[in-house]
Amino acid sequence: MMIQVEALVKQAHAVQPLPASVSRLAALIASDSWSIEEIEEVISLDQGLTANLLRLANSAAFASMSEITGVREAVVRMGAGAVLSLAMAASVHSRLDRPIPQYGLSEGDLWRHSVASALAAQQIGRACTKRLPPECFTAALLHDIGKLIMCRHLSPEILEILGHARREGHLSAVRAEIAVLEVHHGELGGLIAQHWGLPEGIVRGIQYHHEPQAGNSVTCHVTHLSNTIAHRVLDDDAPRHSDEESIEPDIDALDLSEHRIDEICETVALRIDEVMLEYT
Repeated sequence: MMIQVEALVKQAHAVQPLPASVSRLAALIASDSWSIEEIEEVISLDQGLTANLLRLANSAAFASMSEITGVREAVVRMGAGAVLSLAMAASVHSRLDRPIPQYGLSEGDLWRHSVASALAAQQIGRACTKRLPPECFTAALLHDIGKLIMCRHLSPEILEILGHARREGHLSAVRAEIAVLEVHHGELGGLIAQHWGLPEGIVRGIQYHHEPQAGNSVTCHVTHLSNTIAHRVLDDDAPRHSDEESIEPDIDALDLSEHRIDEICETVALRIDEVMLEYT
């Protein structure tokens, strides 16, 4: 029996909501007129978020000679995008840390890939000459959230059909989902992000993380490229472009080079274990 798309949409709309402070923070940072004072106010009302923020601001990744003791200092030190990514990571960690055997993912694999993607987005921002929207880091972190819904419906029979479509049609995993199921995990992830009330930039980054040109935004290109880099770094037995669309449009849109991509891959490989500890 094939999947009913209506059932997938219904489950995406029934996902447990995010903490109110995280939703407010995402909406605020996505606006064109936020201030440090407004971000400070939202974070300060959430004791857990405040503690995590100060811990990360004083970690090896951000620390300087002086200790950060206040929320405002931490936001200035880390940047709004990194702060939102941290808040989101604390909220979704337990959801993304579970095994998803239907996608060949053991416990911790999806979480590690998600964090590697967020780290890649951060490094892309440093290598890119243009200023990236702050929601890029969160879109990269959440890009595979739709797999949490899709996997519930991937019975052995459907997995066999998908595998046949990939082998015989020479399709990528996402193209096989589209051909067989008429919906893919990026679209489901976009529905979850909409249900959570996340800004349109994050929704589109997730929805189009396999087809950034269709998404037509910098965030879509950053999310696609971050996903590709995370696969290159973590999937040792996979060919360089095994299951990904070309990154040439991303390179053009972000004014990068293959050389810079290689440097970002090296940085992600070196820092992923450290960042995993910070995001946990």
